[in-house]
Amino acid sequence: MTDKIKAQQQGGQERGNAGDGLNNFGRNLVDNLVGATGLGGKIDRIKNLLSQQKQQSGASSPKTQVFSFNGSKLGEDPRVKIKIPPQYLQGPAEHLQVDGGVVFPFTPQIVVQTRANYNNLNPTHSNYTFYAYQNSALDAISIVGTFTAQNVSDARYMLGAIHAFRAVTKMNFGAGTDAGAPPPVLRLSGYGTYHFNNLPIVISSFFYTLNEDVDYIVADPSASNDDFTALPTRAEFTIECLPAFSRRDQALFKMDDFIKGDLTKDKGMI
Repeated sequence: MTDKIKAQQQGGQERGNAGDGLNNFGRNLVDNLVGATGLGGKIDRIKNLLSQQKQQSGASSPKTQVFSFNGSKLGEDPRVKIKIPPQYLQGPAEHLQVDGGVVFPFTPQIVVQTRANYNNLNPTHSNYTFYAYQNSALDAISIVGTFTAQNVSDARYMLGAIHAFRAVTKMNFGAGTDAGAPPPVLRLSGYGTYHFNNLPIVISSFFYTLNEDVDYIVADPSASNDDFTALPTRAEFTIECLPAFSRRDQALFKMDDFIKGDLTKDKGMI
C-alpha cells in the first residue's frame, strides 16, 4: 500500500513538472513573439489598463462621468446637477455634500420653453390682425428624472435628495435664523457650456412617487424599529424650476453678447 502511495506521489510530481515545463514553454513562446513583432510596449500598456480597470471595479465609489473630445477631458461633470447651498445639506441630506447638491443618476427629461409675447391689435373694418411685440419670457423648466436604490448608499442618496428639495421650497419662518428669508437661489448645470451653465433657479414645485410595484429598502439597517426610513428601489422625481436672474444682470443684458454666447457662458442665460 505504501509503495502505491509513493508511486502516485511521484506521478503527481512528474505531471506537475511537465505542466511547469509547458507553462515555461508558453511564456518563452509569447516572449519570442513579442520580441519578433515589436508589440511589447503595446502589450504592456494593455496590461496596465486591465489592471487599472480591475482596481476601479473594486472601488466603492463610482468615478466621475466626463466627456472626452480628442483625448482631452472636461473638468466639470456634465451630468445634470442642481447645486444647493451647504447649509441645506445637513441631516438626511448630508450624503449630498460630496456633490454639493443633487446629481441625477440617470439622464432626466428636461423641457425648456422660451416665448415671445405679442398683443393682438384688431382695428375696426380690417381683414387681418396686427401683432405688437410685448415681451419675451423663459417659462418654467420641467425636469423629470428617475432615482433608484439598489443598496444602502443609493437609498441614503435618494433620501437626501428628497429632504433637500423639501427644504429649498420653504422659507425661513418663526424663531429660526434669518427669519423672513425666502427659499434659496440654486444653480442648474448640465451638458456643458451652452446648455445649462450655472443657471440661477428657484424651485416652485417638487413631487415624487412612492411606487406600489417595487421593493423597499431601509436607508439605515442599524436603526431601531421605531427609527427607520424605507425608500423604494425606483422613484420618479418631477421638479419645476423658475429662472431667477437678478435685476442687475438683466439691466446689463446686451443682445450682441447673448448672440455670441457670452451671457450663456458667464451668466447662465438661455
